[in-house]
Amino acid sequence: MLRLRRIMPLVLLAALLQSLASSSAIAAVGEGSAEPAFSESWGCGQPSTGSTVVENTGFLSSSERLRGYRGDFFGRSVGEVRSSLVYWTVPMSGGYRILMHERLIPALNQVTANLAAEQAKGNFYAIKPSQTFGFNARTISGSYRVSLHGHGAAIDINTLSNPYRGDNKLITDMPDWFVQAWRDAGFCWGGDWYFVKDSQHFSWMGPPASAEYSAPTAYPVDTAPAPFTNEVLSTATPFGTPDANRSYVIADGDGDGLADVFQLVPRANGTRLEYSQTDRRHEWCAVGRDHALDVEVGDRTVLFGDYSRVGRNDLLLVDSSGETLEIEVSLKPTAFEESIVVTTDIPAEVGDAYMLADHNRDGYVDLYVVRRSADWTTVVVYSGADDFATQLIEADTGLGGTSDRLFTIGDIDVDGLPDLFVVTDLGQSTRVDVLPNGYQDVAATYDLDVDGNLLDVTVNDYDGDGRGDLWFWDDTGTLTVRLGNTRLPGVALTSWHNAPGWSCDADDPPYEYAGVFRDDDGNIHEADINTLGILEISIGCNPPFNDDYCPARAVSRGEMAAFLVRTLGLDDDGEVDWFSDDDESVFESDINRLAAAGITAGCNPPDNDRFCPEATISRQQMAAFLVRALDLTDGGPGNLFVDDDDSIFEADIDILATAGITFGCNPPANDRFCPRAPVRRDQMASFLVRSAEVLLSQ
Repeated sequence: MLRLRRIMPLVLLAALLQSLASSSAIAAVGEGSAEPAFSESWGCGQPSTGSTVVENTGFLSSSERLRGYRGDFFGRSVGEVRSSLVYWTVPMSGGYRILMHERLIPALNQVTANLAAEQAKGNFYAIKPSQTFGFNARTISGSYRVSLHGHGAAIDINTLSNPYRGDNKLITDMPDWFVQAWRDAGFCWGGDWYFVKDSQHFSWMGPPASAEYSAPTAYPVDTAPAPFTNEVLSTATPFGTPDANRSYVIADGDGDGLADVFQLVPRANGTRLEYSQTDRRHEWCAVGRDHALDVEVGDRTVLFGDYSRVGRNDLLLVDSSGETLEIEVSLKPTAFEESIVVTTDIPAEVGDAYMLADHNRDGYVDLYVVRRSADWTTVVVYSGADDFATQLIEADTGLGGTSDRLFTIGDIDVDGLPDLFVVTDLGQSTRVDVLPNGYQDVAATYDLDVDGNLLDVTVNDYDGDGRGDLWFWDDTGTLTVRLGNTRLPGVALTSWHNAPGWSCDADDPPYEYAGVFRDDDGNIHEADINTLGILEISIGCNPPFNDDYCPARAVSRGEMAAFLVRTLGLDDDGEVDWFSDDDESVFESDINRLAAAGITAGCNPPDNDRFCPEATISRQQMAAFLVRALDLTDGGPGNLFVDDDDSIFEADIDILATAGITFGCNPPANDRFCPRAPVRRDQMASFLVRSAEVLLSQ
């Protein structure tokens, strides 16, 4: 049964349940995978997924190869996509036809039906043929990433009145009912995108988003099988040598179909999920992060798989400590902030191994339980369609005892059905036995010169040709990949998932860093920033991770209230809600405590019933706050700065300088205070640390 651990927002829960209830489609073969999805933005109700990268930019010739999971589904070259195009008559266009991929026709027919129903109600939106386009073999402007137009899976409608806006401003003349007709057929509207808006654009989100979608097979591969002897990757990750207190799993973290290396880090309020990205060459800046809220891994088995059926991996933790298995699923569609618990009747036995894969190609990831003793090994598969209640198969592998072996899922014969890979670590080498779907006979054995103590292994398509490759992760922190196919002449292996010339941005915060925060190294206020972090006066600026301080960001009045309350130890709000405009602010309690202490009176004199929590605070205002908070009165000789003579806060500025809390804003001269400049977070750190020193000396 399902039990909600936390209350989901109703809209999000409804969208998720609709996704879980949709019908089956093509099943990608591999551990944790179910069916492909092509969402372009989280704004469309599903996690965004990766796009294909090619070796050229702009318009693409028919010979351009399209690698990866989109190539599996739409065609392995632009020419193969072209040969799969069919004409579709655009509704409400007067009979205008455009070329679209034939695999979209069921979804497009649903659009036709939805719009026909709207027209029967008297609704009509005129589609202009001269401003409406379908297939277009090109990359996204300024990049090497192939647009879904290049796969025949997107359409632009009435481009002049529905422009692309890089400033995230939505401009459209499309009625809500028109857009909803497309959404209901499984399309992502560019007007729903986060960060930019492209209101002319509709793209298909893939089989999970379309009801009653028939499962197509993958396009034929264009390589021959090979015995996993060609090593194409051997690299360390930013994680370094594996930590015995953390879990490590090879799985796709960013939805591009390419495996990454996950590290699960225990945190006070859950588990941090970090993945070193293969598409970014495992460089120091290329660690993606999520946070599973209130989830502790403990002794549970860590699995990643597409339980939610949105093309991205959920986190599944298998608890085998009781008589039967209990599985906690932390859901990717909620950014891992919501979890459900699946209670099963599957017996829990010591030594069992667990995997996820779509055994029967119904679009759901099924649970594989490998049971073993000293003399025998059996594989039992339970259906993901009913939360692992139905047993699909039980097979005696004939392998004998396998207590020291690793298991994973792949498709050795490219028949669309998952096969079992059994990996034996022999110390200086590794043996791989492959049992085809059914799991009763060893069809192939490979002896590989892969050494090291293996922690995890998976089968995943590294070069995007449609054949699985073997990935190994060992106790030195080395990731190794061996190709299961011949290489195509002249094709760069990383061409489909990494743009030519990509490198880390030198301004990105490092993965390894000194002190409390990772983005303040070299800052002149670094010591004071670290002091704030150690004293928990600042808990960071990027929850839930809170390992960034954002030193250059201006301080808001709400943040200032929190800083002062923590520094001064204020805990009394006078049992009064002092201001009318902070009810939605996370800093409301801090603001009330600041007002009760007489440190702030408000931002709109003489009424002073507003605090303006989102407004930035200037250096001169900060001076006044600190002078009141510390009850300072000595202004020294006065007129300590040349640029504050017209400021109503000049006296406060002089008092603050006399106390040694500020030195000025133009070192080394420091004869200016810059009173109207906003206070930066790094400057705030020094203000507060010096203020604390003054407090201690009083």
